[in-house]
Amino acid sequence: MAQIAPIETLIAVTKVTEAGPDTYINKGNLTFQEGLRSAFGGSQLGQSAAAAAATVPPTFQIYSIQSAFLRAVKPKENVRYHIERVLDGRCFASRIVRATQGSNNACLYTATICFQRNDLPVGNFLDYHVPMPAEGNTLPDNIRGGKVQEMLAATTARSAPLLQLGAEEEPFDWRPFDHPPVGEPTKFWQRSFVRSPAIASTSPHVHQSALAFLSDSYTIGAALHANPKKVGKQLRNVAMAVTLATSLSIHEPMVKVDEWMFTQHETSWGSDGRVVIRQWYWDVKSGRLIMSGTQECLVRLKDASKL
Repeated sequence: MAQIAPIETLIAVTKVTEAGPDTYINKGNLTFQEGLRSAFGGSQLGQSAAAAAATVPPTFQIYSIQSAFLRAVKPKENVRYHIERVLDGRCFASRIVRATQGSNNACLYTATICFQRNDLPVGNFLDYHVPMPAEGNTLPDNIRGGKVQEMLAATTARSAPLLQLGAEEEPFDWRPFDHPPVGEPTKFWQRSFVRSPAIASTSPHVHQSALAFLSDSYTIGAALHANPKKVGKQLRNVAMAVTLATSLSIHEPMVKVDEWMFTQHETSWGSDGRVVIRQWYWDVKSGRLIMSGTQECLVRLKDASKL
């Protein structure tokens, strides 16, 4: 039997029959590191996608995820994912996911997840995508493994444990490029190669859910590292940085997250305590755009008079 990749455990859910129809609970941990006060947002993204996918036929693949993070999720308590079957059409299906936790069933997270059937001919259609940046021609092996941990150690204080993962704790192999020094935040970008260890499951839904999980990894760093003077050395001026909402479009339903992908993250706006980050993922082998999306985050800085 093939070894289960760490990400397969992190996104796994199981049906809870006694909780009502179409209710699922996380099977594995809600985070991949001890000591965190709230669960990693990617867990809700990946697990909600896995739960919604369990309610559609295997020929239907995820193409859109719209999420809102409403409350902090406790990492030591199970999360229940309640699925509402909004649409079951011939070619499209939609699900609304509500994540709750605790005896009061407070809603912590919501998502609208849309599926398209991929075993029917589409006919004539438009076909284009944003090309992969030229850096994608570099081989992942040209960037040493563990470099992301070295970069984070140099730029992030130990008070931010989620950003200080050891290589053995990280469910993905990240091979980042050096960040270009720029003065204008909207001209800054983060680029990297990334892939998961080999995934045992043959289900496309597992890869799509893993991609949803991945979309929240290091993404907020694009806004933080784009503003070095404001956030301070090793991000010491940052009081809070959390995800508020995500909008993802999966363009390649048969994506393989255990094959090398090329990513780009950049920030397009920041004001009123919030920032917006744009992200793209390409398949390195084909150069095709796999996923694109935006993430809106809350970023609070410490009082300047107390720095």
